[in-house]
Amino acid sequence: MRKKVTVKKYRVPRSLRKMFPKVEYAVDAHAPVYVTVGDKDCKDARKLNPSECALARATKRELHADGVIIGMSTSYIIKGKQAVRYDTPQSVAREIVSFDRHGDFATGDYHLTPKAPSIQFGAERNRPSDSGGKNKNARRKVHMSARVRMLPKGR
Repeated sequence: MRKKVTVKKYRVPRSLRKMFPKVEYAVDAHAPVYVTVGDKDCKDARKLNPSECALARATKRELHADGVIIGMSTSYIIKGKQAVRYDTPQSVAREIVSFDRHGDFATGDYHLTPKAPSIQFGAERNRPSDSGGKNKNARRKVHMSARVRMLPKGR
């Protein structure tokens, strides 16, 4: 007899809800997804658009999905009212940067992996209660790459 796996459903991030308003809940992936990007996917793709890049088009075609969002660190595959969250590997992120800047996405086999257990939905995060130090309120400068896709703000 098979063990029944229960999947917890979590609230959809606002940026995702803005792009796909019919999505009601999100879940974490449990297995990787393998996709082959072809010449037609690359030719019809649009730069700086996370739901119309070559990998998104190929994933949508191969998995018969309603929509796909390929982000720099997180990707979603949408089927009906559900969004399945994946981790975008560094190899894919580098290809995304190349595509968004120059329109060149190499054909071939790519994969999206499940998120690590420590960063899945509902994972407990151990945060220190007091960070200590002199500059508790000092802001860290964060570098944002230019001419690379970003999901819309969820406001």
